[in-house]
Amino acid sequence: MFKKYVDTLCLVTVLIAAATAVHYCQVKVDAGVSKMPAKISGEILPRAQVLHLVSLGYDQILADIYWLNFIQYFGDTNSRLADHYARCYDYLSLVSALDPHFTQAYWFAAFAVGSEQARPDLADKILWRGIADNQNDWNLPYIAGVNAFINSKDDKKAAKYYRMAAKFPGAPPWLSKQAQILDTSLPRIFKEIRTWETIYESNPSGLVKNTARNKLIGLWRFVYRHTPDAHSEREVVKQLEKLGAKP
Repeated sequence: MFKKYVDTLCLVTVLIAAATAVHYCQVKVDAGVSKMPAKISGEILPRAQVLHLVSLGYDQILADIYWLNFIQYFGDTNSRLADHYARCYDYLSLVSALDPHFTQAYWFAAFAVGSEQARPDLADKILWRGIADNQNDWNLPYIAGVNAFINSKDDKKAAKYYRMAAKFPGAPPWLSKQAQILDTSLPRIFKEIRTWETIYESNPSGLVKNTARNKLIGLWRFVYRHTPDAHSEREVVKQLEKLGAKP
């Protein structure tokens, strides 16, 4: 019982020390920010290297904290529109550096940085670092392929990433098939549908799956409006019904 009490006390002491160190770091950053001209002043995120030094091994806890801050920022329409999503890269680069195995951050690198911030090159930078840090996770090159296809409109680069992902342990067989589809001359909208279908099917729940569902509904409705015959319409309606939507 006494040993358990001592262990708990040690853990609390370490957490307090870590929190104090991080707070000290943030105070220093805030002091520097307050001296900036108003037009460039704002919240500055600390560098991952600095946090590594003061976190006492609790990098993942800090990653969770900054991830929640990012979600709050991303959900604040006024903040996002005011700075044109400019903070997305800063947040996600920091979170992925603190916790390289947190897959959700990489998905949002593709969606928030690559699409909303309109910087697929910066998203690719985060994703390439993630690939290096996750040699056994096929999701990372797969997400990089999604970013290349949807945001950079680069089918060849996307196919290359998919083939890379297909070589990772446990990779699903549809990755190679998806690479083949991207190399064909199929209309792009059907390539997009297939891409979003794989995102929808490979994510069990959450914001990523919901985003994919909404994209698929929009794409299928576009196809419905341009279907040439009744048979095609029925097929499209079936796809929409699977997503819980109507034409």
